[in-house]
Amino acid sequence: MFDYIKYALSPVLVIIAGCGFWVGGNYTWLGLGTLLSVMFADAFLEPDHQHRDQRYPWVYDTVVAANISLGLSLILLYAFLVGSGHFQTRPSAVGAFVTMMFVQFVAVAPSVHEMFHRENTFLRWVGRLGMVMILDPWREITHVVTHHIHTVTPTDPDYARRGENLYRHLLRTFRGQIAESYHLEKRMWTKRERNWWDLRNAWVWRLSIVFIFVAILWLIGGWTGTLASVGVCLFGPRTLLEIFNFTQHYGLVTCTPGRFERRHTWNHLSPCVRLLAFEITNHAPHHEDSYKPFYQLEPDRSGPQQPHFFLCFLLALVPPLWFAMIRPRLKDWDRNYANRQERELAESENIRAGWGDLNEDAAAAEHRYAFAI
Repeated sequence: MFDYIKYALSPVLVIIAGCGFWVGGNYTWLGLGTLLSVMFADAFLEPDHQHRDQRYPWVYDTVVAANISLGLSLILLYAFLVGSGHFQTRPSAVGAFVTMMFVQFVAVAPSVHEMFHRENTFLRWVGRLGMVMILDPWREITHVVTHHIHTVTPTDPDYARRGENLYRHLLRTFRGQIAESYHLEKRMWTKRERNWWDLRNAWVWRLSIVFIFVAILWLIGGWTGTLASVGVCLFGPRTLLEIFNFTQHYGLVTCTPGRFERRHTWNHLSPCVRLLAFEITNHAPHHEDSYKPFYQLEPDRSGPQQPHFFLCFLLALVPPLWFAMIRPRLKDWDRNYANRQERELAESENIRAGWGDLNEDAAAAEHRYAFAI
């Protein structure tokens, strides 16, 4: 039963943040302080390779759905409190804004991701409605269709190639996701001989639910509450999710586009991150079967690993520190995980990125491979 209770960590974190907002003052930092404390402690824990109890899957689904509901309630509460002038001092207003950014990203967004991957119609719609909290109603299209098919290839807008820093990636991925979602939807409505504004077209109803969400924010919090809440969504889960995407497949290559292998993603298996992220950082098995519920994912013990997720997040913000961390791991990947064709692709990528020194290890690995044959 403890397996089920553990996943209540995200809902509890959302509730703590909401209580801090309601009290006001310096307590608006309570949710962020709790989250950072959990992340700090988690960094010193051993990786969690345990499988989850699967006897009562409905309990897991209830927790995830409840977490999405709590996330929506939290942002509505935030809009109301901002609109009513509840955060009277600058520190309390900043604390509430920053706490919302990170709590919505770490504790709420993963549950949305979990649900829009489901095959069950009701659960998938729960995830689709939850996408309003990241103001990206097309996330399901570009993620499920494009990202999972074109993983670690340049045709995937979520993929960061070797030598690319975070800020260049953000500019490229935002533009690429919008263009890709429009392209995919246009193909669909053109094939069905519909007008672009037809309500049956997915891009129309997806945009409509965002307008409805913003209208509800305005009714609850007025213009100030709406602007603050929209800012939270854009600078919080919307942007921070792209930092997550930046780290998860960074620099990896494939010789089999469209066919995922476990070596084609990085994993983060620390205990609390697995719980808060609803196993999305248990990334390899998720890509093997994107419709498999989070509690069925089996941790990949032998796949490529990165340092603690939160450390990677912070390092990505400072490109020289990110490159100092990731280059040795890409050397190791080229030597110990890539096959011969992928080492050739990695060599080309290293040259393009100006990282030719990585090719020395790749050449040594190729020599050992040829000798073994």
